[in-house]
Amino acid sequence: MATYYVGKGGNDASDGTTWAKRKLTLNGAEDIPVAAGDTVYVGPGTYRETLTCDVSGSSGSPITYIGDYDGSHTDGTGGIVRVTASDNDQTTARNYIVKMMGRAYRAFDGFAFDACPKSVYSMFWVETSDVDHLTIRNCTFNGWGGIGIKGFQSANLTNMLVENCIATNCYNFYIDGEVQDNSGNVIQNCLFFANSGIVIDTKSGGFTIKNCSFYGAYRCVYVSSSLNAGQTVTVNNCVMAGINSFALEAKTLGNLVEDYNLCPTRSNVATGAHSLAYGSLLDMRWAHELLNGGSMLSPFDLASYSQLINVAGTSPTTADMRGTSKIGTEREWGALEYDSTLDIEAGSGGAVSIQPIQGSVRL
Repeated sequence: MATYYVGKGGNDASDGTTWAKRKLTLNGAEDIPVAAGDTVYVGPGTYRETLTCDVSGSSGSPITYIGDYDGSHTDGTGGIVRVTASDNDQTTARNYIVKMMGRAYRAFDGFAFDACPKSVYSMFWVETSDVDHLTIRNCTFNGWGGIGIKGFQSANLTNMLVENCIATNCYNFYIDGEVQDNSGNVIQNCLFFANSGIVIDTKSGGFTIKNCSFYGAYRCVYVSSSLNAGQTVTVNNCVMAGINSFALEAKTLGNLVEDYNLCPTRSNVATGAHSLAYGSLLDMRWAHELLNGGSMLSPFDLASYSQLINVAGTSPTTADMRGTSKIGTEREWGALEYDSTLDIEAGSGGAVSIQPIQGSVRL
C-alpha cells in the first residue's frame, strides 16, 4: 500500500513518491501503476485530462484519489482541486473526466469536477464492462452529466456509494440504461440545486437515495423502466422543492417506495405515510449578508476561472447587488461582480453573524 502525489509543477517522469517528486497529471499516477490499497493525493489547481482507470482495488483496499483541499498533504496552502473536460473553460475537449471500464474498488474524495454544457457525456463514465464498488465523497459536480452508465453495451454499476456531494447545473446527475437487480447503489447526504433535467434516472433495483436535498430540477428521482418482480428503489428523508415536473416518478406503481420525505408531487408512486408537502423554508442569512454589503462568498459568485469575468456588456449597472463597483475592466454580467477578496465566512459589512457548525465539516 503506497502513497503517491500529483500537483502543479510536477513531472510525470518523477516517481511520485513524495510531494517533491510529484507527478504532473492524474494519469501519470495511474500509470505507475497504482495498486490495491494505494492513495494518491492531488494538490490544488486545474487538471485538464480524462483519468482512465486502468486497474482495480480490492475489498478493504480500494485505490483512492484525494483532492487535497486543505493542502495538509501537498503544498501546505490548499485550494480547489479541479478536474475539467475543457481546455479553455468555454468548450468541451473531452467527453469524460473519469472513465471506468470493468474496474472495482475505486474511490474519489474532495474533487471539483466540471464540464461545459451539453457536449460532455458524463463526468464519471461507466463503459463496456461492469463496475463494482465505486465510491465518490466530498466532491462537487458542475455542468451537464455527473455519473453515466452506457447501458446499451450491458455495462452495470453495483455497490456505488455517493455521499456528501454537491451537484449544480447538471442535466442528469446519475443515469443508467440497463434494468438490473440488487444493485446496492446508495446516494446519501447530497445537495442538488439548479439542475435542469432529471437528477437521478435509474433502472436499477436495490437503489437507495436518502437524506438528500433537491432544489430546482425537472424531476428528482425517476425509475424510468419497469423493474423486475420484487425490485424497488427506495427514497427516504429527502427534501424536494422547486420541481418542474414530478418530484418522484416511476414507470410502474410499486417500483419506487418513499417515506419521510418533503415531496410536492408524485406519479405512479404511493405517498409515504410520514411524507409532507409544505415549503422547506431555507435559512437566508447568507443572502442578507450579501445584500448588506458583506464580504462573504455566496453560492452564486463566479469562479476565478470563469470566462464571464471582465466581458463587455451594454449599459451595465454601476454596482452589483452587494454595492460593489466595477472591479477590473468590465462590470460582470449577472447580479454579482467578481471579487477575489471575498471569503467563505461572514464579513463586517452586515449585522448578520453566521455561527460555525459544530464538529468537523469538510467542504
